[in-house]
Amino acid sequence: MNTYNDDLFLRNQPLPALPDGNPSVFSTCRCAVYKLTDQDLISRHYASTITASDNAATAIARSQIVEWTGNTADWFRSTLDRTAYTIKMLAEDVEITRRLAMES
Repeated sequence: MNTYNDDLFLRNQPLPALPDGNPSVFSTCRCAVYKLTDQDLISRHYASTITASDNAATAIARSQIVEWTGNTADWFRSTLDRTAYTIKMLAEDVEITRRLAMES
């Protein structure tokens, strides 16, 4: 499987130089290019995950206020609670991943 940081991604692309023509850190170390690419990708996925989790939280909150009683209603609400908890854990994991990627 090809990923964005496979050699195919950077193989024939020139590495950037500074405006004065001197080689930059990118010219000597492809790991710097990979790091920036990884950070950019993680930031984009972080933003989309947070947006999706906010949308899901809104939908769950609206579903909780439906006036409905009985065993099925209780089961439905407990399923919503489990889903909300899972979404919260995912958002926290994504935040930790983003923070670790930006610190490195």
